[in-house]
Amino acid sequence: MFIDDQLFAPITGLMGAINTRQNIAASNLANAQTPGYTAKTASFSDLLSNSSAPFQTKMSAQFGNGLVDTATQDTGQPVKMERELLTLQENSMLYSVATRRLSTIISAMKTATQVGR
Repeated sequence: MFIDDQLFAPITGLMGAINTRQNIAASNLANAQTPGYTAKTASFSDLLSNSSAPFQTKMSAQFGNGLVDTATQDTGQPVKMERELLTLQENSMLYSVATRRLSTIISAMKTATQVGR
């Protein structure tokens, strides 16, 4: 069975961006007490602009501008625990939205295959 990649591309791009930001936040939290460690950051606009998702311009505008060179950038500032916890919460909400959307797409596909039986 052939499934159009464009159907899942937006969700795949968003999930990849969420994963990258989650890894950065986890690394920042793990190294918060390491002498000389400075916080890293990544913005959704830069992460999504690197993806081939068809909604990248809309999503980039929605999630703001970024300070990221490739995927991450060193802020030169110490880790702020409140900011990292906020990032984890934001990622959690976005993950929930993305998985609900994916579930909706899969349900629609199931319904389409059931029609006419």
